[in-house]
Formats: sequence, C-alpha cells, structure tokens
Amino acid sequence: MSKKRQKEQKMATLEERVTDSVMKAVARICKKDISTLSRDTRFVDDLYIKSVNVVELISLLENEFEVEIPYGEARRNKTIGEAIDLVVRLRQR
Repeated sequence: MSKKRQKEQKMATLEERVTDSVMKAVARICKKDISTLSRDTRFVDDLYIKSVNVVELISLLENEFEVEIPYGEARRNKTIGEAIDLVVRLRQR
C-alpha cells in the first residue's frame, strides 16, 4: 500500500473516531438522542448550547484527543461538523 493511501486511511479512521466521540459527547451534554444529531446540527439554533456546555465539550475532547482547543475558536464553530473538523485539524498538527 502506498504512503499516500496509508495516510488517507489513517485520516479516515481519525475522522471516524472524532465524529463518534463528538456526537456521543454532544448527545450526553445536551441530553439529546444521538440519532437526532448530524454534522449539520447547529449548537445554538438547534441545541441551545450554553457557554458552560461549550467548556465541558472542550474539556472532554481535549482529554480524549490530547489537543488544546482555544475557547474562542471553539465558540466560532456553528455546527457539530465544524467542531469535528476542528478537532481533526488540531490532531493532525
């Protein structure tokens, strides 16, 4: 298998892991059924997330993926998909 293919496979695996973790964390923090969430689910408009919930989500993801997520950057994420992309990007650094 080529190095490019290995990197693509590793990336897909990381994105799948991050997606699963973020979805589970958001469902737990927001007390929602995970089946009602998608990458397009909006934190404020759909989930009515509060600052304390954002801090809790950041803490969970930082611990699980060993990354540092700046609060301001996390607040700019409007959807679950944007949050997933942020964690993947930070993890790849």
